[in-house]
Order: sequence, then C-alpha cells, then structure tokens
Amino acid sequence: MPKVNAIAVLADNLVTDLATSRASSTDYPICLDRLSTRLLPRPDQEALLKAVANKKFTSRAIVAVKGRADAPVALREHLSELAASPLTLEVALRVKGEQGAPPWLPKQLAGAVHKDLKAGFLKAINERVERGDLPAFAVAVSKGKTVVLYHRDRPPPPPPPSPSVQDAERLVDLIRRRCRPGEPAPLITVAALETEAGLTPAAFKKAAKEPTFAEAVTQVKVKPNDVLVTPNGTGDEFGRFVTGPLLTRLLAGCARTSAHAFPTKELVGQLADKGRQQQVASQLNRHDLASELPTGVGCVLLSDGKAGGQNVFFSLEHLRAVRSAASPSAESTPRVTDDFATAFDAAFARIDRERGSNNFVSLVNLRSALPSVSRETFDAGLQQLRRERRYVLTSDERYDGLTPEQQAAAIREEGEFLLHVSRGRP
Repeated sequence: MPKVNAIAVLADNLVTDLATSRASSTDYPICLDRLSTRLLPRPDQEALLKAVANKKFTSRAIVAVKGRADAPVALREHLSELAASPLTLEVALRVKGEQGAPPWLPKQLAGAVHKDLKAGFLKAINERVERGDLPAFAVAVSKGKTVVLYHRDRPPPPPPPSPSVQDAERLVDLIRRRCRPGEPAPLITVAALETEAGLTPAAFKKAAKEPTFAEAVTQVKVKPNDVLVTPNGTGDEFGRFVTGPLLTRLLAGCARTSAHAFPTKELVGQLADKGRQQQVASQLNRHDLASELPTGVGCVLLSDGKAGGQNVFFSLEHLRAVRSAASPSAESTPRVTDDFATAFDAAFARIDRERGSNNFVSLVNLRSALPSVSRETFDAGLQQLRRERRYVLTSDERYDGLTPEQQAAAIREEGEFLLHVSRGRP
C-alpha cells in the first residue's frame, strides 16, 4: 500500500475548501490562516505553509505573498480578483512595514506580492488612487508627481528637525543649564549666547527666528545694542529676572558721578521697546520689592504728586547718613568694625582649627559662634573684611541640596548662595 503524503493531502483539501468558498461568493479571496480554520483537524502553521508550497496547491491556487499565513489566497483563474483585493494591499503594506520605514511607492509595494500578481496589483492600486477609493487602512500622500502609501497603523516617522531647529534647541538648552531652581535667571546677552554656541552669525540668526527658540525665551533689548534673553516658564520667572539681574544691569547703565539714585522711569528708558518699558516699569514700581532686590541694592518710594509715585533705586554703597550730634568726630565714635573683626578672626581660627585647619568655614558655624552680633552688623563687618581682602566668600556647588539653615546663613549675591569663608592672602 503506497505511503500517504500528508502535506499533499492537506494541499488538496485547501484547494477544495477554497473552491467552495468561491462558489458561495463569500469570503473570497480569503486569508490563508482563516481558510485553515475550516479544516478538521486544523493544521499548524508549519504544515500549512508547506502545503501551499506543494505542487498540488501551486498548480491550482496562489498565495498573494509567499510564506505569509496572513496573506489572501485565490484560485489561479481568479488572479485579477486577488490582485485587486484590499487584503492583498494590506498584507503588502504590512510586509513592507516589517522591512523598513514607510511610505512606499506603489511599485515598491508590488515588489512584496507574488510575481504573477505584480502587474495586476500595481494597476489596481493606481486606479484606486486615481478614483480616491483606497481602503480605510491605506493612506496616500502626494510626493512630487507621484503618490506614496502607508498603513494608518504604521505612519511614517516624523522628519528630523532642520539644522536651524536643532540649533534653536541647543540655544534654549544652553540658557536653561545656566538657571538654578528657585533663583532668578542669570544675565545672558545674545552676543554671549552666540559665542558660547559656536554658531556663525547667519546660523544664529536663523535659529533665533525658530519658534523653538523665540517662544521659549523673552528677549529684552537694552540701548544701544545689547539684547538680553531669559527663559520663559509657568511661574513668575520674568518678574524675578526684572527685579534681579535686569535691575542690576539697568542701574549700571545709569551710573554716573553726578547721581547715585535713579527712578524707575530713567531705568526703563534704557530699554528700546516701549511695550517692554511699560512691562518692566510695572514690575519695578511694585511696593513689595524689599525681599526681591539684589544684594547691595536698595529702593525708596518717591512721590510724584500722583497716587502711587514711583520707586527710586540706588546702590547701598552710595548710601550716606548724617552723623549723630553726640558723636562729633570719628575718633570719639566706637569702632564697631574693629571689634567685629577681632571677634570674627577668633571665631574663624577656632572653628577652622576644630575642622582640620582647611581654611574653609561655613557661615552657619560663624554666625552661631557670634550670637550677639546682629545679622546687619555681621554682614556689614564681613563685607568690610572682604574689601580689605582679609577673607573671601565662595558659593556651594550643591545649591540644590542646601538646607533651610544653610540658605538662611548664606549671603546672596548675583543669584548665588555665598556660604563658605576662607582667609584671604595678605
């Protein structure tokens, strides 16, 4: 008795069921894996793919894409129906999607189907595109004089950003890296930013016009030709920038030997844009600025005969006071600075010695060592010692990790927490 070829039998059964499907005019063409569900027992995928490669099947039927159980099949006398079937287009899109990134030309999709279907498949796609009746899963996009397609579930990757957009992203990153959480943005000029970025003037100009940059920052033009930039945010970043670094810059711009105090109107007069002048003036004329002023800057409210008046700003080093009548001469006035210097020297030497003589002492410990000295006297005395180069202050690089106690003890200058004291070189 001859040995039964199970694969050949399976091939015959598949063709028979395929013909039955065609005769009933339903589910035709039909996907191979769905056709296999009608057989009992249902064959596994390995046996199924071997059967459709058997001559008993290939001589009478065809699978739209070789080696794919999810591809549609049809009898050979119905090649045109198989070529035009949406199932064939969908499996072709799926195959190409597994090989690379979409979209594809129709002729590229035709390369995925059985060679006997290529011509009919390509014709059917072109006709559908022309009529505008592609299946819902297929998306067509014009590309020059032709059309490319992709599956809606696997769209093309977004195009890479242009060089100018990449430059704009880098500029924003450079600005944000300079900022510290909770602190006013530092003073950054466009010229310095261009130099730091290493861009040509033309490339920088293009990058600065990109929405990626223009919408992420606020630019403030200061006469004659400075442009300052500060990052935008969800909080009052701009307000802190105005009452911090920008105020310091505007005070410096007004500096002259004939005057030491300057009203808001004069300060904002250095700004090139009228709208920006009003915006900055509204920030500087607030009556609650005391806690926001930069170190070394003071302000008083000047009445201008109208409700509200305007603030006048000055450097504290220019603040002068009339001597008390009870102290007619400097010689008869107790020299608090000398007393403070002596006490400070002793406290520093003791704490430094206890900590290994590293010439690096925290203001937390120094303030604790001199509890009877007010903060105002302590800070003024230390400032004098710094002017005499007897001591220097440095910031803590771990600004994100400062404790509330350390922040309270530190002296803030130009957005930094100066926390550590070292003896200067004579």
